[in-house]
Amino acid sequence: MTAFNYYKLGGSLEYQHPTYVVRQADYDLYEGLKNGDLCYVLNSRQMGKSSLRVHIMKQLKEQGIQCASVDLTRIGSHVTPSEWYGGFVSELLRGFGLSRKVNFGTWWRSQEFLPPKQRLSELIDDVLLTEFTGKIIIFVDEIDSILRIKFKDDFFAFIRACYNQRSDNSEYQRLTFCLLGVATPSNLIADTNRTPFNIGRAIELTGFKLNEIDALIRGFEGRVARPKAIMEEVLKWTGGQPFLTQKLCQLICNSSYSFLEHQEKQCVEELVQNQIIENWEAQDEPEHLRTIRDRLTLNAENQTGRLLGLYQQILHQGEIPADDSPEQMQLRLTGLIVKQQGKLQIYNRIYAEIFNQAWLDKILTNIRPYAQALNAWVNSNFQDESRLLRGQTLQDARNWAADKGLSDLDRRFLDASQELEKRDVQKRLQAEAEASKILAEANEVLFLANQKAKRRIQIGGVVLAIALITAIVAGIWANTMIKDIQRERIKSLSISSTALLNSNQELDALVTALKAAMQLQSTTWADANTRESVRLALQRAVYKVKERNRLEGYNDAVRSVNFSPNGQNIVTASEDNTVKLWSIDGREIKKFTAPNQIFISATFSPDSKMIAAISANNTVKIWGLDGREIITFQGQDEEEFVSSICFTPDGKLIAAPSEDNTVKLWNIKGQAIKILKGHNDSVWSISCSPDNKTLVTGDQEGVVKIWSIDGRELKTFKASKKSIFGVSFSPDGKAIATAGGDNTVKLWSLDGQELKNIGRHENYVNSVSFSSDGQTIVSASADKTVKLWSIDGKELKKLKGHNHSVFSASFSHDGKIIASASADNTVKLWSINNQELKTFSGHNDSLWAVNFNPDGKIIASAGDDKTIKLWSLDGQQLKSISPNSNLVWNRVWNLNFSPNGQIIATANSEKTIKLWHLNGQNLRIFTGHKDEVIDISFSSNGQTLVSASYDGTVKLWAINGRELRTFRANAGKVRSVNFSPNGQTIVSAHNDGTIRLWNLEGKNLKTIRGHSSYVTDVHFSPDSQIIASASRDNTIKLWSLDGQELKTLKGHTPGEIRFSFSPDGKILASASADNTIRLWQVTNGQEIKTIEGNGYPFWNISFSPDGKKIASVSEDGLVELWNAETLDFEQLIARGCNWLDDYLRNNSRLNEKDKQICK
Repeated sequence: MTAFNYYKLGGSLEYQHPTYVVRQADYDLYEGLKNGDLCYVLNSRQMGKSSLRVHIMKQLKEQGIQCASVDLTRIGSHVTPSEWYGGFVSELLRGFGLSRKVNFGTWWRSQEFLPPKQRLSELIDDVLLTEFTGKIIIFVDEIDSILRIKFKDDFFAFIRACYNQRSDNSEYQRLTFCLLGVATPSNLIADTNRTPFNIGRAIELTGFKLNEIDALIRGFEGRVARPKAIMEEVLKWTGGQPFLTQKLCQLICNSSYSFLEHQEKQCVEELVQNQIIENWEAQDEPEHLRTIRDRLTLNAENQTGRLLGLYQQILHQGEIPADDSPEQMQLRLTGLIVKQQGKLQIYNRIYAEIFNQAWLDKILTNIRPYAQALNAWVNSNFQDESRLLRGQTLQDARNWAADKGLSDLDRRFLDASQELEKRDVQKRLQAEAEASKILAEANEVLFLANQKAKRRIQIGGVVLAIALITAIVAGIWANTMIKDIQRERIKSLSISSTALLNSNQELDALVTALKAAMQLQSTTWADANTRESVRLALQRAVYKVKERNRLEGYNDAVRSVNFSPNGQNIVTASEDNTVKLWSIDGREIKKFTAPNQIFISATFSPDSKMIAAISANNTVKIWGLDGREIITFQGQDEEEFVSSICFTPDGKLIAAPSEDNTVKLWNIKGQAIKILKGHNDSVWSISCSPDNKTLVTGDQEGVVKIWSIDGRELKTFKASKKSIFGVSFSPDGKAIATAGGDNTVKLWSLDGQELKNIGRHENYVNSVSFSSDGQTIVSASADKTVKLWSIDGKELKKLKGHNHSVFSASFSHDGKIIASASADNTVKLWSINNQELKTFSGHNDSLWAVNFNPDGKIIASAGDDKTIKLWSLDGQQLKSISPNSNLVWNRVWNLNFSPNGQIIATANSEKTIKLWHLNGQNLRIFTGHKDEVIDISFSSNGQTLVSASYDGTVKLWAINGRELRTFRANAGKVRSVNFSPNGQTIVSAHNDGTIRLWNLEGKNLKTIRGHSSYVTDVHFSPDSQIIASASRDNTIKLWSLDGQELKTLKGHTPGEIRFSFSPDGKILASASADNTIRLWQVTNGQEIKTIEGNGYPFWNISFSPDGKKIASVSEDGLVELWNAETLDFEQLIARGCNWLDDYLRNNSRLNEKDKQICK
């Protein structure tokens, strides 16, 4: 083996590779696993974890121990639990050499009656522990690749359960695991309701030491004068970091330096500066330094601010005490920092020179909207208050900081700004009072002067003139001050509206924004900044608001809310001893009061003519809508009714659950008909079936029972480990939804089979209800939210605004309004059909690609679920194309229609481009890329295509699949590529933050620099005059064709950004992982509209050919169609006032002045 290829960069080292370095971790891991310890090697990237695994596995196998390794990246993270566990089992069978003996497909299908995790357990019990009689070790590598999947807690809890089972089943003493990845033990099981991952032995993997690396020194022999001296200089730069050490060794062997005796220090330093540090982002291949940068600046847990603040302390102080806090552990996992002798310090000199103060200042400037002001304040020793933020700038900063993990310095700066703002407000109020007083005194002077003028005009002309001039001057001064104060008041209203919106008080935010808008309209002197702040506040409120009305006037928690079957009224039950009847527009019609009655549920009779309510002290009351009490009847003394009541659909019976473990049935005359016994604990919930034949009940133990109306118990099943607080029949009576104390919403068949785990809240779920068409479920939770779900488990909306637990939520008959009742003493009415035109549900995994066909009548979508779907604009699925693939995971990164609309081209993770006919026929497969193909675009004539790949190349293809040309930029991954409208120029986006222009011959016409992180998307404007680019630095930039930066669009918070031009090129729509879609005016870079999603990252976006609609796709697997309209100031006011019409007319808590804001 020659010295040229002696060293190896990237990937794991094969067994007995000459450069493998044996460290203390080798001995520790070998002994630990051989002794049966569960071991984990958790460290930053490129520290040699996988190489360690390869070598230890080989040694253990030589001792007769059965070993298998599963690399979790082979399975992927965008898969269903069944697919993931299936992939894991398949990998285990292959790793243990059992694939021929155990047919995976046959075995897996034979276990279909079991949940996926239980199938893995069966494999261990019935296959592994049976086939092998000795020790078994399962290595699980790259565990960080699944830390974001929803069921990862289950997997690591399973591993812990295997370990704990040793005390009950001695066979499990033969089984152990070794976990490897970039994580901490606390990352493995995040659910605080579960026992943490607190077992096993941590194996510390440190950098190379000089006395360990003779294997590396040997590569220098014959190439340098003093190999060991060279290696000493190498370690001074790398600190023994394995990847960097191997890389620098290889650079030395490939360099033209002579490395003469005693010149080692100078030569190595020059080499490091020239080939690693200078222009490091472009030279960082294989990627290492950019990985550290991204892990630090693109932190998935929104801890970027805290991590950078912590790093800044280390940078300033040299080292800080290690306390193993979560922030310190996250920072260590970046690889930038190492713990030595109880202190945290920068790992090595190369990192220190690259990630220096200048780099940190640049990053902080990019992520902090107030970086310059903060730095100036710090430089003044925290004394210069002129550097603190005020007004809209402060509000914008606090909005930005809302979901960031801020450093202590950031918090100190924002808190000081907030305190200064409070003082300024107090001063303005005092000044306003003083100005009003001066103006009043001036008016009094004028009045008195006029009076005196009438009596003494012949003798007091001079005196009068002086008095008048004095009064006028005072009046002018006071009037100017009043204008300033009014301007500040309008700005304060705008700021207040934004703050209310950010705290999810949408209705109040809209009212406040309209106040500002109306006051602005009544003035003629407002400056441009004031007008813009009001416009933005009103725009945000109008586009975001979902709360349409609010029912108030309660003195205690509201426990239930229901719509009448005829859709005209609403009934609520409250712990303040009242049941209230409301009109659908929020007007209180009747209040039914019963002293000492804590009402917990109220509902309408099927004919909408009666109301039945149940209280916690054994009382059921029935009223007519006119307020007449029809009947009251009592339960037994020991009974306590607990949460719900229902009429049978024929209106003849009323059913209610009880804490005495029974369910009571009465007729509407109050006569007890039946007592249903069978529960072993308090019954918390009930629902009457639509067919009038059955009831369903749920109890405190999590048991659900189905009963016939005559009292026979038909079915019993365990629905939760905790209480069932709500149950509901679907409108067709074929399914049951449950709301659980385990925070889940689940769907069940009538025979007790779980059809779907719909989703989770952050706290227990109090109620669950179906829409009238049975396609949507609404749930209310103690986490203060209301959620809407499709019946296939997609979270459609998350409604936030209540300040306390939400007890009840229900649909209006037409499904357009949701009412929610809360412990915050309010009922909120939400409109769920605001800006969103349509949601297309059918995919079952994350989506990455969306596009309209040329005539705008079809939408195509694709992503991680191995299908391409075609939709009509009304949401009908026209076609589902399923590419043949044996891969466990295969992503469609992007897709495009040909100009004639007859062909779809897809860019695929399996390194190919595929062409499809609209009928689903695969026309052609293009091969040639060496890594995932990330983007694809047709030329305007449809005869050529251009593709971008993670292999660092752009390729030009003929439509027949012939590769015409390959463009190489040596700039890392290519993330986006597009033709100019005339098809003569290609623009590409690169990992080093550059945009590059090419002609069709492959000549690089222009390289544009300006982004501080990799570029995620790039397009020509429709008129070919502008290039737009989006970057992971959270900006979108507009460029002239000669590379001049025209505008920078800022507003998105950290996350991938994709965008699309409107057909006329006047609007740019961007979609981001920050869960927003933003519309921008191209001419001035102004943000003109923001659309907020449902809590999931948006991954792509497309404008319709008519410019009226936008299609988006997101991580939750939904295709959504949005209204692309933008409103001017007058239209925003009109829209806002129309939205508030019912609230302003009928809410009794509003003062008269507020009720008149739209008049």
